[in-house]
Amino acid sequence: MIIYVTGMKPKPPPEQHREALLRSLQAGLTRHRPAAGAMLAAHPEQFLLISWTHSFYGSYRDIRLDLPGIERLLATPEPSPIEKQEIDSLRRRLLRVWHLFGDSLPWLSHWVARRDLRVTLEEVLRYLLDADGVARGIRALLKEPLVAAWQADRPVLLMGHSLGSVIAYDALWELSHEDRVDGSVDWLVTLGSPLATRFVRKRVKGAARTGKQRYPGNIRRWLNCSAKGDMTALHPRLAPFFGHIVDLGLTEQLIDRTDIYNHFYADFGLNPHKSYGYLAHAAVADVVGEWLETARSKPGG
Repeated sequence: MIIYVTGMKPKPPPEQHREALLRSLQAGLTRHRPAAGAMLAAHPEQFLLISWTHSFYGSYRDIRLDLPGIERLLATPEPSPIEKQEIDSLRRRLLRVWHLFGDSLPWLSHWVARRDLRVTLEEVLRYLLDADGVARGIRALLKEPLVAAWQADRPVLLMGHSLGSVIAYDALWELSHEDRVDGSVDWLVTLGSPLATRFVRKRVKGAARTGKQRYPGNIRRWLNCSAKGDMTALHPRLAPFFGHIVDLGLTEQLIDRTDIYNHFYADFGLNPHKSYGYLAHAAVADVVGEWLETARSKPGG
């Protein structure tokens, strides 16, 4: 089973969103791991979407806003030299430095951040502080199918995009240290993750603990993909902040892929953070494809 946890901001209705995400992942697999692509095409039901944003925002995003970008992505799966140049531009690099400055001095964040970023930080804080129990409710949506899969001895690959990666991490930590449920995910795949951002990493589950109590104990392997120019993945590499999870023997490996380009065009222009672009990328296809081919041979696979 592939379980995908969506990021923040309103998303299309679940069935429409799932179809678009699955189509993007399927395209990447078909291109880079065709045998695995055929397996997923034959059994699309094994892709489960954890859709939580409607309860958080009270609204859906119109899928028609995403469709032109998806069509463009699938028609031109590799970025052009001009797109790479824009993603690597001095303007974007300076903007990252500015955001890093704000993240390192949280008392200045209100003044450093643009208005849209301040709104985003407030929304993230609403989750991190579990305002009105909203975070517990979101994590419950993920924990239920995770536990059911483990009890059925089904292999699981867990993916989280943006804030969805934080939700996935928190849920795994709770299952390890609070719920004490036996089981593990074969892979945790984080896409455009803000986990290493100071604002987030000081507040995730286990942050105040030490040793093995600090980290989830149910992740076999961890792939983190941070696209060039993705401002949400402010600190693109997670190993400097979470690498101790490997040293402690809790996880076999933590792989950071920071060399990738996500050239998805959203309704407002080039957006290296968009989930569809991550899902169609070779870095994701290689891990998901290898896992699909291996999981099929396991009991319950």
